[in-house]
Amino acid sequence: MNIVLIGFMGSGKTTVAKQLSRQLRFPFIEMDDLVYQKTNTRNMHEVFALGGELLLRETEIAIAKEIASKKNLIVSAGGGVVLNKIILDYFKIQGGMVIFLNIPFEKVAERLSKDRERPLFKDIGNAKKIYDFRLPLYLHYADAVIDVHALSPDQVAQKIEYYLMSKTSVLDKK
Repeated sequence: MNIVLIGFMGSGKTTVAKQLSRQLRFPFIEMDDLVYQKTNTRNMHEVFALGGELLLRETEIAIAKEIASKKNLIVSAGGGVVLNKIILDYFKIQGGMVIFLNIPFEKVAERLSKDRERPLFKDIGNAKKIYDFRLPLYLHYADAVIDVHALSPDQVAQKIEYYLMSKTSVLDKK
């Protein structure tokens, strides 16, 4: 089973995925890094300059289609994967578990206050609108939800591992 972490930018998907990868000894995949490889770019600014958000979403679809059938991966999905149903459908059809790392927007803004690498976070008002639009989509696609703002990455990874092993309601179910 693949474990796919979703959530808004700054929610800790990559950090938690790396920790979970170490704990479970599953390979870790960062979808954004695969986007850069496939588009021959170095960051999201270059992806957006090359083809905008359309290029990003089309590349994410191709990546999801390619990796969803592999087994025992920890996938840190891009923050906007919920904007295209087909991306998460590829993972779910193959039995993937989608876990939403939930964090209040205020905490995201605090975490990303000095990060200039996020094209969609240049305007905080616009970023809040994006967050508000995506939040119900994250909740819709998630098999489980973890409120991460008060937890360390290790604690989040432990919670996910415990949930996967016990299938109890350790996570905040939707």
